[in-house]
Amino acid sequence: MTVSIVRTKEASHVRRAVELLGGMERFVARGDGVVVKPNICAGKDSSTGTVTDPEMVAEVCRMVAECGGEPVVAESPIYPFSAARVFKRTGYGDFESRYGFPMVDIDKAESREVQIPEGQAIDHSVISDTVLKADRLINMPVLKTHFQTVVTLGLKNMKGVVVGKQKHLIHISGLDQGIVDLNTIVRSDLTIIDGIIGMEGMGGPTNGRTAEMDVIVAGDNVVETDAAGVMIMGGDPRRVKHIKLAASRGLGSLEGFQVLGESLESVSTRRDLPRLTGVARLLVSGIAMRSYNLFRNPLMRLTGGQRVKKRVLLGELLIDEENCDGCRVCIPACPVDALLFEDVLACDRKACIRCFCCAEVCPVGALSKKA
Repeated sequence: MTVSIVRTKEASHVRRAVELLGGMERFVARGDGVVVKPNICAGKDSSTGTVTDPEMVAEVCRMVAECGGEPVVAESPIYPFSAARVFKRTGYGDFESRYGFPMVDIDKAESREVQIPEGQAIDHSVISDTVLKADRLINMPVLKTHFQTVVTLGLKNMKGVVVGKQKHLIHISGLDQGIVDLNTIVRSDLTIIDGIIGMEGMGGPTNGRTAEMDVIVAGDNVVETDAAGVMIMGGDPRRVKHIKLAASRGLGSLEGFQVLGESLESVSTRRDLPRLTGVARLLVSGIAMRSYNLFRNPLMRLTGGQRVKKRVLLGELLIDEENCDGCRVCIPACPVDALLFEDVLACDRKACIRCFCCAEVCPVGALSKKA
């Protein structure tokens, strides 16, 4: 298995990263239907390190077409964001007319429920038919942090093939293990990490600090490519639970893979990676979440919750009333209906399962997880 690393500020140099692996023809044959899956999670452009650069995605589509493949870009943003609005704000709204390659809004296209025979946290999911029918899948995440999973790279990027609110099932059942379950049935043939501009800090994946990393990473195995990405950020992939779980389940290795182009040492810089304590891991684990759902009083969801004052700590969730603009996007994002808005945002502490879906969608960073 091989990972290539190119030091660059230019999106077009993704071509060099793939050439180091043997060229796109190694991955795509004439007539193949190819899904290119970027990370377009929220309505911020690639200069913030939130989403994959559309120019890089377009270059990959060109390479696929040159091999005789038929590329289509497919994505579903964080629920409950509208894909149309997110695509427009991220520079993907006119992708088809500008570059000539089709885009699929996974939340509106055909989908089907599939079983996950090896699932440890989830045994089924509702997944895009476009993805399931594709001959090849090219996974294009961003090199950035995530306050629940330390990083969000290739493995976690596959959550975007799941339709709409169905993503919540993975959070509730156990995020780390659920990510791995999903990757057992949706396999990446080629993973390309956009690390030219990434993100660091506890605010990732949408409200972290922009970080110019000037690197593109590509690999023929998603686990090994993710492992390289973590090392480039100065971290240890063995300390990233979902990556370690994926390796233990035979999806790839954490070390021993061949590196072409730049060396890991030459491009690695210590970044501000979220640190998950044992307690934090327990709070977002499947066992803890299922226990909350099973034993909490269902009537608490109807009581109106408790009013939250500025910077009040709810378990590990911080709500900054000064920054909250009352957009209410967090309310439908909560899988257990624990949030409501009166004069200020309020939360039912007993109903909250600490999945932090609310913080992930907050467009102004008013919701966060305590470091």
